Amino acid sequence: MEPNHKDAADVGGRTRRGISWNVLGALATNAMRVVVIAVLGRALESQDFGIVAAAVSVNVILYSIRDIGVGQALIQRATIDRGHETTAFAVSLYLGLAIAGLLVFAAPLIGELYGIPASVDVLRILGLLFALRGLSATARMMCQRRMQFRAIAIIDAGAFCAGSVVSMVAAVHGAGPWALVAGYLVEEVLSTIAYLAVARPAMSLLVDGARLRELMSFGAGQTLAQIAGILATYGDQFVIGRMLGAGALGFYTRAYDLIKLPSLVFANVVGSVLFPAFSKLQHDRAALGTGFRRALFVNALVLLPASAALMVLAPEVIEVLMGSGWEHAVMPFRVLSLTMLFRTTQKLGGLVATAAGAVNAVGLAYVVYMVLVVGGAAISVRWGIEGVAYSTGLAIVAVGLECSYLAIRVSDQTWGDWARAHAPGLVLAILAAGLTWAVATQLRAAELSAAAIVIASLAPAIIGCLAMCVVWVRRGHGDFGWLAHELGRLRGRVRGRPRT
Repeated sequence: MEPNHKDAADVGGRTRRGISWNVLGALATNAMRVVVIAVLGRALESQDFGIVAAAVSVNVILYSIRDIGVGQALIQRATIDRGHETTAFAVSLYLGLAIAGLLVFAAPLIGELYGIPASVDVLRILGLLFALRGLSATARMMCQRRMQFRAIAIIDAGAFCAGSVVSMVAAVHGAGPWALVAGYLVEEVLSTIAYLAVARPAMSLLVDGARLRELMSFGAGQTLAQIAGILATYGDQFVIGRMLGAGALGFYTRAYDLIKLPSLVFANVVGSVLFPAFSKLQHDRAALGTGFRRALFVNALVLLPASAALMVLAPEVIEVLMGSGWEHAVMPFRVLSLTMLFRTTQKLGGLVATAAGAVNAVGLAYVVYMVLVVGGAAISVRWGIEGVAYSTGLAIVAVGLECSYLAIRVSDQTWGDWARAHAPGLVLAILAAGLTWAVATQLRAAELSAAAIVIASLAPAIIGCLAMCVVWVRRGHGDFGWLAHELGRLRGRVRGRPRT
């Protein structure tokens, strides 16, 4: 099929608008997330986080099969009809109710497997999330298919902030782990109501067998990728909870959750926009390749220097965000900070390959990832949470490279293009690490506060990296020429003069 440049330009414009709205939503969400981490880190104990982490990890694994992939198939398919929509709604609803019921009865067994019996009641209550998600799943997917990103950003940010406020208030008033549970429930109730109001899907309790088979031709591979990815994400936590207890799990998950922020931002800000956009361009290898390379380029510019700075400042960052008593989280945080880029590369490569139809290959890559994470954790747990951090980090790097290979295979890019996209970010990482280490070493010797060390050490690194980026953008070579054009477009919109 010949590339349709007019369609590609239209998708590009809608993608930029979607990312702009998602950026605003992410700013609100992540500003609130930092506040939540600071408040809950001081109001709750590591055991409280460990109890809820055990329950949430099970919920996230089950969430990956909430609609056996038919929701994502609604986005990826070139055309759909009412039968596809009603079938997706019925399947999502039935599975949501079934999983909620399953958790009520299986919670004691799951608590025993984890070795954390206090998580049983938490598991049962959080099972209500599946009934709510089953009701709203199709509406969420139709919003993405229609590229209604303004509505998505407002709903997700608003619901998250409301749930976060509930969690913080409850934690301050001594609710313990139930403060986190209350926040999850409030967030899900509000988002369900909002999505159904904005994109009420065609509803039916009947499943059309023919339409289900069409959706499942894509959905089965997508579900495999989701399940394997979730098991990989939480498999190391299961091993830690089982072998080392809730306290160690609390330290590990706090470090891991901080490092997951960039990949969560990518998934919420960019990934949710790029998947429907890439799906519309699935037959245009050049457009897919260009989008993949440019996303790699921007990720590297931001995440490589950020990883370098966080590795240097890990003790102070943990103290500022979590307060005292979280020193055991420093080393896992330091190790996992080096994987931030590969976590987003994994998601990006998977998005490109899945949008192009290579969903089974992505599923296989995630199965390998799961084996590496769980097997590595089972071996490395003898060295504590630090050992698990190392083995998990290596697994993240491996799957990031594998998903990059899959994206290269369905596009017109090469490994040389991949390497060149990361080169400027690597230069910035070296600069950031050097400046941050030089300043932090002096300030630690002067015994300044953690907050003062973080601020004073980051300032020269940020200024130095921005100055180098300005020079590169003005020269306009390679993808910096594209970046200069996008920045010019953004300035034009801010000033009220649209740029073409």
